[in-house]
Amino acid sequence: MGLTASLWGQVDTTDAPLDDNSATQIQIENLVDDADAQEFDFDTEFENLEIYQRNPLDINKASREELQALNLLSAIQIQALINYRNRFGQIFSLYELQGVPTFDQSSIAKILPFVSLEATKEMEAFSFKRAFKYKRQQVFMRYQRNIEDQAGFLPQDGEDPDFLGSPDKLYLRYRLTYKDRLSMGLTLEKDAGEEWLTPFSQKNQTKLPDYFSAHFFIKDYNKWVKAIALGDYQVYFGQGLTTWSGFGTRKGAAVLNIKRLSNKIRPYSSVNEALFMRGAAATIGGSKWEATVFGSHRFRDGNISLVQTDSLDDSFEVLEVSSLQLSGLHRTENELEDKNSLQQITTGANMTYKANTWRIGANVVYNHLSDSLVRTPRLYQKYAFNGQSLLNASLDYNLAYKNLQFFGETAVSDNGGLATINGLTAALDEKVSMALIYRNYAKNYQTLTGNAFGESSGTNNEKGLYMGLNANLGRGLSFSGYFDLFVFPWLRSNIDAPSKGHEYFVRLDYQPAYRWNLYFQYRFEQKEGNRSDNATPYDYLINKKRQNARIHFRYRLSREWEIRSRAELSFYEDHEFSKGFMMYQDLVWSARFAPLKVQTRFAVFATEDYDTRIYAYENDVLYAFSVPAYYGRGSRFYINTSYKFNRKLTLWVRYAQTYWADREEISSGQNLILGNTRSELKVQLRLKF
Repeated sequence: MGLTASLWGQVDTTDAPLDDNSATQIQIENLVDDADAQEFDFDTEFENLEIYQRNPLDINKASREELQALNLLSAIQIQALINYRNRFGQIFSLYELQGVPTFDQSSIAKILPFVSLEATKEMEAFSFKRAFKYKRQQVFMRYQRNIEDQAGFLPQDGEDPDFLGSPDKLYLRYRLTYKDRLSMGLTLEKDAGEEWLTPFSQKNQTKLPDYFSAHFFIKDYNKWVKAIALGDYQVYFGQGLTTWSGFGTRKGAAVLNIKRLSNKIRPYSSVNEALFMRGAAATIGGSKWEATVFGSHRFRDGNISLVQTDSLDDSFEVLEVSSLQLSGLHRTENELEDKNSLQQITTGANMTYKANTWRIGANVVYNHLSDSLVRTPRLYQKYAFNGQSLLNASLDYNLAYKNLQFFGETAVSDNGGLATINGLTAALDEKVSMALIYRNYAKNYQTLTGNAFGESSGTNNEKGLYMGLNANLGRGLSFSGYFDLFVFPWLRSNIDAPSKGHEYFVRLDYQPAYRWNLYFQYRFEQKEGNRSDNATPYDYLINKKRQNARIHFRYRLSREWEIRSRAELSFYEDHEFSKGFMMYQDLVWSARFAPLKVQTRFAVFATEDYDTRIYAYENDVLYAFSVPAYYGRGSRFYINTSYKFNRKLTLWVRYAQTYWADREEISSGQNLILGNTRSELKVQLRLKF
């Protein structure tokens, strides 16, 4: 495989910030480099890796669940490592990882900072005294602001601005950890346009920080108690048909990462105001079985309306909810009216039996809303959930046989709707691996917390077959690709008939040495949808095609300098054909004379419409990320700097600006900017003690 000395030089990274690890950055970019990026829980994933960076996982004794928790290896690679250990015994050198089937140079580079060969001591009994004696604490303070004024912050015709608060976005977080055994923390946030203290709800005018989150989490308390969560946490069952609180992998450059892998419960410390539970959860179990129970009660934002139920009494009205909101924005009077306007109770349980090569689990999740969900009566929502209570139940399984893994889940909602997802991952030989997954989500399957693999975000009204392939061609060359065929049996939003589509993706990577790599990728997608300029009395479907082609180059010139270059084309065809182009140059400098790092980019773009927009991942301050859409005609640059004053104090400063040459105003409505530039400043301070 030809692992270079420079690769192994990356092992000693105990005190290096995670954003210095190029392999980790590439892994995250492969997961979030598209429009679904906003679901990605960057805080949780990076904090998880930071724990393993300080307390590396013993590669010889790590269980399947512990390897899954890294979120850096596919199910195929985890199985290959376990098979290798079973066959050859202890791994004495990290060089041996070259001999594990499906482990290529990039895979090994990703995990090196987080694994070790040191013999792991028997798990110590949990002790609060020891945990608080050897604890690690961090405080993050972040300030963010758009420089240009938006219409929502300006007085209109002598009236007060629509936005009640300042343009500043503020973030404060405290977290205490002990290895991966104890975590507790508090998070506060105010979005731009919000007041720092806002009424809790229309009914409760007590003013509190607009968003606050707190958690307490213990892992492996003793032999039987595997996890305890209090406050805010996330729940992950099966393949996501009944509940999957956080980010779920979908189609992307990591073509084999289709199997959902996670611990059942995890602490939550991020700022997405919808994708978490609030209450208590616990996992108990032995060597062959495991049980998880959870209960959550939280307030949710919803579009609320008063409905008169008795025509003889105009005063008798009830609340109805037309939809649950996910934005978490409370900037205007109307948005504040919807804040915490209803309550959601969610309870559930999982029971899993585990054998050496297989496991089976049973899941149940119950949701109850304080007010009825009554969606706007549109034909495409005929089978969507309406009401107050919803019950989901499922069975999930996993079977490993040699180099094969079979997995899946089948679920039912209390209205009789069915959903099933079943997959296979296989290492065909040491260099070729494949993945296959079939899903069939009935149009009447209903879930409020499900989030399974699929083309659409809702876990219903979809059938599909996905096939992925990865091949190590030797000499640093690898190929990956997938093909996905999907059908929507019922109508969808702005698609007035059952529809279908397909998508394929190919990528060729070349990395002859750790210092540099080059890749080319191409993506094609065709979906049926309503014709946008239809002038006939009835809508009809046409094929809409989207294509993207990208070439990307990265070269580490020295320990101080790294360059990254990218060019990308996009094409979109509806009744007309449009195209777009984007090119950027990155420069990364890590000073030798001081703990200073500078990351900068200059990009130019020209797209004929928003349909040909191009997404690109950007470096950001630690635990934050940006994946902006490049559209129109113009340029963009950013500079992201970090300076480590000492082992306790680190400062990040980021400035970004987009210039449009084809317009004199940006956006519309409350977000309107009079001018052709949009700039953002972000400052973050971390204190460790």
